[in-house]
Amino acid sequence: MSAILELARRLGKEIANSPEATALRTARAELDKDEEAPKLLKDYQARAEKIAKLEQENKPVEVEDKHKLRELHEKLVASGSFKQFTAAQVEYIDLMRKVNEALRQNLAETEGA
Repeated sequence: MSAILELARRLGKEIANSPEATALRTARAELDKDEEAPKLLKDYQARAEKIAKLEQENKPVEVEDKHKLRELHEKLVASGSFKQFTAAQVEYIDLMRKVNEALRQNLAETEGA
């Protein structure tokens, strides 16, 4: 079992040092330096949660809320640091998906799939 855990540690280090992980860390740092983007993201998430809650409760959603959500979304996607972060995030998630798929393929017979 210790050999398996050592392989897992090595895999974790390789993933952490991958270009995808490096790009994600860099993009996150740039996003954190941006004064406006984190606030926009927080406001967008709060507005989206408010709308989702109203919809779950079958309550009417004000047109103003929908417009504000769209406005916040447009500002977010126009932000260079946010674009860079989301692109890096997509690449990192894709890498992790591929890693999981490779593991799953090799474990399918053992797990009965």
